[in-house]
Amino acid sequence: MRTLLTVLCIACSLLVLPHASLAQDTASKPYTAQHPLDALTPEEIETVAALLRKEKKADDATLFGAITLIEPPKEEVRHWSKGKPFGRNALAILRHKGKTFEARINVAAKILQDFKEVPGAQPMIMDREWLRARDAFQQDPRFIGALEKRGLKPGPDIFCTPNSAGWFPGESGAGRRIVKIPCFSSTDKLHPAIARPIEGIMGIVDSESGEVLDVIDAQHVALTAAPNGWGKSLPGADPVMQPLDILAPKGPNIALSGNLNVSWLNWSFHVRADKRAGIIVSLVRFSENGQVRDMAYQMNVSEMFVPYMDPDPAWSYRTFMDAGEFGLGYLSSSLLPGADCPVSSFFVDLTFPNDVGGTFTRERALCIFERPTGDPAWRHAVGGGKTIHGEPQVELVMRTIPTLGNYDYVIDYVFSPQGNIAIRVGATGFDAVKSVAAQDMDSPSAAEDTRYGSLIAPFTVAPYHDHYFNFRLDLDADGPDNTMLRNSFIETAVDTPTRKSLWTLKTQRYAKEGPISPDHESAGGELWRMASASRLNGLKQSPSLWIDSHVHETSIINPLDPAQSRAGFTTAPLWISRYKPDELWAAGLYPNLSQKDEGLPRFVEDSESVIGQDLVAWYTIGFRHLTRPEDFPILPTYWHEIKIRPAFFFDMDAGATFNSGYQQQVPSENGPEQ
Repeated sequence: MRTLLTVLCIACSLLVLPHASLAQDTASKPYTAQHPLDALTPEEIETVAALLRKEKKADDATLFGAITLIEPPKEEVRHWSKGKPFGRNALAILRHKGKTFEARINVAAKILQDFKEVPGAQPMIMDREWLRARDAFQQDPRFIGALEKRGLKPGPDIFCTPNSAGWFPGESGAGRRIVKIPCFSSTDKLHPAIARPIEGIMGIVDSESGEVLDVIDAQHVALTAAPNGWGKSLPGADPVMQPLDILAPKGPNIALSGNLNVSWLNWSFHVRADKRAGIIVSLVRFSENGQVRDMAYQMNVSEMFVPYMDPDPAWSYRTFMDAGEFGLGYLSSSLLPGADCPVSSFFVDLTFPNDVGGTFTRERALCIFERPTGDPAWRHAVGGGKTIHGEPQVELVMRTIPTLGNYDYVIDYVFSPQGNIAIRVGATGFDAVKSVAAQDMDSPSAAEDTRYGSLIAPFTVAPYHDHYFNFRLDLDADGPDNTMLRNSFIETAVDTPTRKSLWTLKTQRYAKEGPISPDHESAGGELWRMASASRLNGLKQSPSLWIDSHVHETSIINPLDPAQSRAGFTTAPLWISRYKPDELWAAGLYPNLSQKDEGLPRFVEDSESVIGQDLVAWYTIGFRHLTRPEDFPILPTYWHEIKIRPAFFFDMDAGATFNSGYQQQVPSENGPEQ
């Protein structure tokens, strides 16, 4: 299920709120671009829309699929300093009279530089289309008749939510802006997760014209109500947790400036919000002994792919490209202080263009906070345990939570004093469910009802599905000239009086673009390192960034399956490509209703050299969701992460420089004398 909000957003801008407590009490203020990577301001967005209307390229019926920043050349941005001028250029994607167009605009000069049609391209689903399709379907006599056959009537307890339709050969409506619409009954009144799918009803609607192309009225599953109180705890059955707070009694270590530059301990980076990615983190740098060193030029979610594993016609089309079809910034939700983020967080409002050339603001859509983890950053006991030295581990967290129908995705960028970057994704909300006849696994229909999913509550199956989160990681390991290395752990025979084998490290250098295939010779696993091609550390080793993850699930859907044909990035956990400014999205610029993969497989098909080049790593966090009763009625946040660790980057532990003086003398009677 995917439910768009009444107000949707496209490209995004940032406004930092100065208070590090309850941001909802602080009003948004106008702002201007202060950095070449700042998102377009509301004034710039309105300038773009007005210029296109003036040039007769748009009118009042035109919808804007995107109005977003075209970044200046990478080298200009890397060497830019405060006070230097910078250009402001925009890309606008328009849906006008049934066609898609791209416009490139010099915003400062108010010049339309280029305007062209993109045949067959379909921008992401926009607010007006979503509402038009929903309303047309709910008023269709065929839909009303299908409800009546099930003893239901239109009303506030019946709701329908248009979904992206995917592309499947032979379906009607090719070339049209199709959405597919399932419907639900919320008569149980217990919890949104218990809204019962009305099985067998699905609309196929042209969201552009509002024409209902078809109403599927197939299987009929009775809407048996969930048991009263199902999923609720009995009063007094569980202990009540006392509140816990994160405090900074001497003030925060976080410094914010501009629209949005972040500094924390030795870290600095720039942030902007984006329609598709949610946020884009740029110019990630670490200062070591006064020397500012590059770690990443940009990091962001590039695409998501969520295919469901149920062949039922009302489910088999559900192969969502959440970023490109809906937008993680588009559906960012406001954050709740004290629940989503600590109350001491810095909260940030995101300002979005709407789909008609204006803007609106999503309050508290980003939070930034620091926290102790409760773990030691390092420690050591000396003198038989008489003296203990150590420091507590702390980290900086930057968080957004887009809500895409039933799922809420917590997306964190986490920085440590040691130079580590963790990218974490937490899935919560609730499982998408279907109504079935089985009350429990002893029911006659249970085996068939649970063939493609788990019974997670009476009369309720959650179909199996996958989640794939692709991150575009434009890593610059001590600069942009890099090489990709693979270290494989190899069993090695030795002949000594005490040992017969051990492991050694085999290092390989990748020569060409493409997916990273596993090393079949490696019995002990492997790790990947983005290494500098021109710099050395104090020990004459190549500074590198180690991409560290144990989340290596890849798609096992047949490559000939239409769902898989546009999600090639899921066939390998890691891809490497040469940097190109227009290769930004793992499934291409237009994944909505796409009939072929215009993303990573096309980017690397020319197999360019990747030795000593400016490289981009594309990493996919993939996991299979085996649904279970513990997911119901609310899904406990299910976390997966990758880490980017410095390896041979520093000459010593970078975090040890933050010696906060934690030391304890232990009386001798508490430990043995040595």
